[in-house]
Amino acid sequence: MKVLFFYIGVESLGIEHLAAAARKAGHQVELAFDPSVFGGHLMWDFPSLAKMFDKRAAVLKKVADTKPDIAAFSCVSANYQWSLGLARDIKRAHPGIVSMFGGTHVTAVPERVIAEDAVDVAIVSEGDVSFPLAIADAGSGNREARPGVLKKSGGEIIRGPAPEPVEDLDALPFPAKDLFYSKAPALERHYTIMASRGCPFKCTYCHNSYSSSLSGGQRMRDRSVDNIVAELEPVAARGRARLVKFYDDVFGFNKKWLEEFAEKYPSRVGLPFYCSLHPRTANKETADRLKESGCRYVAIGIQSVDEGQRKNVLKRIYTNDDARRSVALLKERGIRVLLDHIIGLPGDTEEMMEDAARFYNELRPTRLLVFWLSYFPGTEILAAASASGLLSEAEVESINAGMEGSFYAGHGGRRISMFMRFIAFFSMIPLLPRGAVDFMIRKKLYRRMPPSSTMSKIAVALNALITRDAFFIYNVRYLLSRKKTP
Repeated sequence: MKVLFFYIGVESLGIEHLAAAARKAGHQVELAFDPSVFGGHLMWDFPSLAKMFDKRAAVLKKVADTKPDIAAFSCVSANYQWSLGLARDIKRAHPGIVSMFGGTHVTAVPERVIAEDAVDVAIVSEGDVSFPLAIADAGSGNREARPGVLKKSGGEIIRGPAPEPVEDLDALPFPAKDLFYSKAPALERHYTIMASRGCPFKCTYCHNSYSSSLSGGQRMRDRSVDNIVAELEPVAARGRARLVKFYDDVFGFNKKWLEEFAEKYPSRVGLPFYCSLHPRTANKETADRLKESGCRYVAIGIQSVDEGQRKNVLKRIYTNDDARRSVALLKERGIRVLLDHIIGLPGDTEEMMEDAARFYNELRPTRLLVFWLSYFPGTEILAAASASGLLSEAEVESINAGMEGSFYAGHGGRRISMFMRFIAFFSMIPLLPRGAVDFMIRKKLYRRMPPSSTMSKIAVALNALITRDAFFIYNVRYLLSRKKTP
């Protein structure tokens, strides 16, 4: 069977793994890619420019030219409507093509997705096993129920049982990186990879808060260090990658694994790398092993400085002292620390924002990124906001449909303006002297900042230039690089 994947904006590690699984099963795979460099999917968000560079017509032409049997979409909430719109256009022009949808958005609301006329198959959770089976079934007309698969056949929907997570990750083929690198070679400068699957935590705003309820849960599963190194050795030998980005939810949670990694990775790969930690996992031993391995950047999600809010709203159980200790240990070893904060959480007040500013001024991270709270389908925080009346039925419906506009839900215009000012202020904290930040908080000078995203973007850009931020430079290089579309 010939499978054509569709994606927009960024590289998709999920698609690369699914494409590799399909190839291993003997199917042909191709990619229709819209870089959408001004669409906000990577870094730059300029809607007017995005329309000027829209590649939708070229993507649809590729369908006509390649004549695939399967149109495959991997969906997060942000690209679900884009994917659904394409699927509808494809169905109108080529009704014989079978459309398959998967990804975190589909896993959250599979019944809603399979109800769409343009969707023939919906795949829940990890698709390494179920996706190739669904392809084979589409070619043969097999009506057998497959784990993790909802499919239409003869006017009815066949629902398979809950899927089991893949246990032996080493048995999976390496991701099909060529699909994206052939479209945008600059992507290889930051090589994306996952060393594990699953997460030991269940934060209410994250997809793990619902995917853990699937059969087998989201227990941690590690690839062996030798398997990781075997994938990365050729990458290092090619000499194009400048950074390896481990996208694990929590990197090195298994301490014995991390000790072996610190022994083998530097000598056999040796590329600097980025990873994410939880404040409770970044102890002295972990920091030492990361330093020995060649870790350059660590991202830590603080998300809220109010410990009660963090525990009761987000279910993130750690203290501010845990965060202080983690950041200090990493900085002492020369590892750059990137902190994330969520603004617009239920219960957020001006006083809480001031406390957060003081806290981040104390920690002095290399980069502080602030995100609006985004409610995603299936998450605990969405259910709680709906039950409490913070979100209306219409807003919940919009979120489940993958519509934009949910970021400011539950906040009046005055509160939004306050939050916008704090976003700009937070973005400036790593740039300003400690005393200047204290002075601005004490005199409430942040209230004079314009309630606009422009100020925070300028602060982020200045910070990136001053610190020679590798991620900002990567994004600029990608923006200016040669790309082949679709």
